[in-house]
Amino acid sequence: MPTVRHTFAIYIYYPDGKEWGGRSNGLEAQSTGDVEEFGVVIDVQCREAGYAGRLLDVNLDENDPRLQKLYEAIYAKYQLRPSHWNTIPVAERVRYFGVKRKVTWTEQEIDTAELLRLHSSTMIAEQEDADEEQLAREEYVALLDNKQNSKVQLGFLSPFNARAVAEPLRSHLLAAGLDALYLPPVVFAGRGKVKKPLWTLKSHVILPPTLNPLLNGQGEVVPPNTQWWSFWDDGGHVPPTLRYQRDAVAALPPFDIAMTCERVGPASKAAFRECIVTQKFRAELKRLKVPGLSYVPVVLE
Repeated sequence: MPTVRHTFAIYIYYPDGKEWGGRSNGLEAQSTGDVEEFGVVIDVQCREAGYAGRLLDVNLDENDPRLQKLYEAIYAKYQLRPSHWNTIPVAERVRYFGVKRKVTWTEQEIDTAELLRLHSSTMIAEQEDADEEQLAREEYVALLDNKQNSKVQLGFLSPFNARAVAEPLRSHLLAAGLDALYLPPVVFAGRGKVKKPLWTLKSHVILPPTLNPLLNGQGEVVPPNTQWWSFWDDGGHVPPTLRYQRDAVAALPPFDIAMTCERVGPASKAAFRECIVTQKFRAELKRLKVPGLSYVPVVLE
């Protein structure tokens, strides 16, 4: 099983405590004394914050007995419970405070997963907003400037999650016989000369909707590709584990890379489908020693 750590902050910036309550990143206490008291519960030192305020950084394993003691102490004093959503629904924000459940998978779990969500941590170029026609075609647009990283082979269009590749990786992927791989060119916007052409990392196969709820900025469940902000929820776990019906995925054409049904992001022009890949795809990138990549297992139910 993956390890899960609960991370959030308990703090007070203004000594009057008038604005206390749950926040997306934790909770604001009523007094500096309360912050110190919660620190004693988990035997963690507080630090200075704001206008003579105090801050307690909580970062505990899910199975650490101190965590449950802290949650009990918070509820006893404030009647607030830890959130189990990535985005707390508006109606629940008076009863919950934000907690991120950070998930770390073992290498064995990643090695044995049937499907994986690809993540790249290296910028390959800067993203530019698509116009309406480009957006309808889901074209990726990069900005022509000095921020293009000509040394990166696979990376994201900053600051969002559009993935692109450069040569010679493009040619290697095409030669690898990867099912459903689709590499249309990235469009460049602005003046100047393209340092290095880029190609969008995509697939001809679109997956069915996930079993995960898709939440908007108010914490409401919304249909795919209708509202932004929108992100998947997985009980507050970060990154979320995407779940699919096994039979629905098995009915698709063969693929080594597929795209999520959902475009996720903070705005329509900054929302993109994610890449879901097989172990064959991962092995090819590993063989080519492409840096800056990580994977999150996908669950088929």
